[in-house]
Amino acid sequence: MKRLAALFTLVLAAFPLFAGGQGEDPDAPFDDHSLVAVHRIHMREVVRIGVSADNAPFSYVDAKEVWQGYDIYFARRIAKEIMGDKPKYLRLVPVTAENWVELLETDQVDIVLPGFGPSPEQSALADFALPYRKAGAVLIAPAVRKGNSELQMWLNDVISRRIEAGFFHKDYEATLRPVYGNTVDPATVVIEGGKIE
Repeated sequence: MKRLAALFTLVLAAFPLFAGGQGEDPDAPFDDHSLVAVHRIHMREVVRIGVSADNAPFSYVDAKEVWQGYDIYFARRIAKEIMGDKPKYLRLVPVTAENWVELLETDQVDIVLPGFGPSPEQSALADFALPYRKAGAVLIAPAVRKGNSELQMWLNDVISRRIEAGFFHKDYEATLRPVYGNTVDPATVVIEGGKIE
């Protein structure tokens, strides 16, 4: 009888996952393990993020062979959101404008930062999350494999709700202010919460 009661309790506890989370706080972050694309990354225990190796000051390898830059700062936060405080489980993969789509399609990377701007041509090749910075008139956004709507949705949640207010301004101060000084207005680069001002 005790076993039956324990099994019944377990089923009731799991029910919200299968019932679309009814009764849960609609503003709460997703249960990552209910998203197959995110759960696969957890199970693999490494998140693979494609970044440009020669796009200073946004992403580059410094003289000590350490990745640096605005996009790298964000990549580390994505890894923290998905894997917790386990930086060794972030794998940064160098990508180029020519090979990033192929690396997504062949499952060699999970996310590309940046997705080289969601132009109509690129949007036909990959799916883009909310933008996190500007480059002139272009909005820069993370890219995922075409059709990977779960990972796209998860990234949107990270950008719009999970990371604290002002995160990308902190990113700017840590990575770009030392390069630009006071000659550049952060508003010309930074997008907070995926919202265009």
